[in-house]
Amino acid sequence: MGLVSWPRVNRMQSMFDKLGADIIVMQETKIQRKDLGDNMVLMLGWDVYFSLPKYKKGYSGVAIYTRSSKCSPIRAEGITGILCPPNSTTPFVGQHIGGYLAEGQLNVKDEATLDSEGRCITLEFPAFVLIGVYCPAPRDKTRTEFQQAFLDALDIRIRNLIAIGKQVVLYGDPNIIRTGFDTAAFQEHLRKGSMTFCHDPHWLRGCAGHRAHAG
Repeated sequence: MGLVSWPRVNRMQSMFDKLGADIIVMQETKIQRKDLGDNMVLMLGWDVYFSLPKYKKGYSGVAIYTRSSKCSPIRAEGITGILCPPNSTTPFVGQHIGGYLAEGQLNVKDEATLDSEGRCITLEFPAFVLIGVYCPAPRDKTRTEFQQAFLDALDIRIRNLIAIGKQVVLYGDPNIIRTGFDTAAFQEHLRKGSMTFCHDPHWLRGCAGHRAHAG
């Protein structure tokens, strides 16, 4: 394992050059719109997409960078399609990536809240749909309910996209412990009730079996 220290000047560009990737997905960016400097959003040869929290500033956040010479997205939105682009009142759903949650598929009072914490970017490329996520973690009863609603929405959206013939790539942090080996003090958390355990989560297993590729 090697440790690389990125240069202070143009460190984002330097890091990307070192990685050599065409798509870079970041989670938990923890920045506000006012903190987005030119060195982060005006990178030569790259397009960038940010999803930022609407209310709790400097919290969560997802970013996706795509190398414009190799893979330019044709559409972008959140998990629900309800969000509007900057300086617009027209929801992204009008851009028709598809696979949107139909009435009755998700039991939540306000679907827009699922896109209010900057936790998902959905990009459509000519050959596939990329979903970059930073899923919520359960801290108390309300957050457990929010996490479940978010995961349900993600599951439904992926299945809906696959049903209309889309290839789906899911990438990011699901904040799910698939087995007891994936976290420290697993049994202690279960004893205290600060963590619940569901063997082999159905949505992750289902995605793996339905042409959704988890990264």
